[in-house]
Amino acid sequence: MNKVTTMKDAIAAHVRDGDFLFIGGYICRTPFSAIHEIIRQGKKDLAITRSNAADDFDMMIGAGVVKRFISTFISLGIYGLGRCYRRSLEKGIPHKIEVEEYTNLSLPMMLMAGAMGMPFVPVKDMAGSDLLKIKSFMGENKYRMIDSPFDGSPTLLVPALHPDVAIIHVQQADEAGNAQIWGIGGDCKIGANAAKKVIVSCERIVSREIIGKDPSRTIVPDFKVAAVVEEPFGAHPGYTPGFYDVDLSFGYVYQQASNTVEGFEAFLKDWVFDCEDRTAYVQKYIGRFGYGAFKKLQAGFDYGYPVSYSY
Repeated sequence: MNKVTTMKDAIAAHVRDGDFLFIGGYICRTPFSAIHEIIRQGKKDLAITRSNAADDFDMMIGAGVVKRFISTFISLGIYGLGRCYRRSLEKGIPHKIEVEEYTNLSLPMMLMAGAMGMPFVPVKDMAGSDLLKIKSFMGENKYRMIDSPFDGSPTLLVPALHPDVAIIHVQQADEAGNAQIWGIGGDCKIGANAAKKVIVSCERIVSREIIGKDPSRTIVPDFKVAAVVEEPFGAHPGYTPGFYDVDLSFGYVYQQASNTVEGFEAFLKDWVFDCEDRTAYVQKYIGRFGYGAFKKLQAGFDYGYPVSYSY
């Protein structure tokens, strides 16, 4: 079944106000094209989650589309703290979001439980930490302590997560939605499979035959996928291994802009609202920074040689 569509149509059809979203992008392959489209369409009251949240989550919070955040942390990496995130929590700009905080291990474990159909999962890393002292919108369901049925020791349980929609960016997928990645995986696979349905954004659409030649790279099977969008450069200013590198200069542009409300709003107008789609975004980037800067980000082609089992 061919599920190829545009990002505009994918977001309009499958992301509703109030939905709970898993958004991939643990270090790399952040689906910025989808995030920009969510902001352009004015979605609201979204709950969002991912370990290692970064400028993508900061941008959504600053744009006012987020109501709740199941988090580990937000960081702009080498650029420091998320400015929009801080303004939301400290000043209620544009509104104060609700945050439920976990660790960088327990949150992926919760997604793993959701992907495996388990109602909860035991974790160790939160035990004894101050994270147990603060509960937000999940209340008593943030965690539970039980005595182990095996040795009676105190055991911390956290609930499975089941996002309404997962949005991931991958290197390649076929028209049906079989999606493949390489590079840092993070919680992308489990987050996608914990969700009820998946929107796949990819650098290129390939044949089912190509997918079948290296099935171990496939992280999402087609029956989980609702829409496939071929979106080259879709993770910029983040990186997609094998296609392009992280754009540190553009990251600095965002950091400087997001220092103030006025600067952030100007950034959104320039790079989100004034760009109809990702093609327009790329053309604006080339026009602003030059084709040389764009070309410099792109990865050089290399051959991957098969492993020899002849010894």
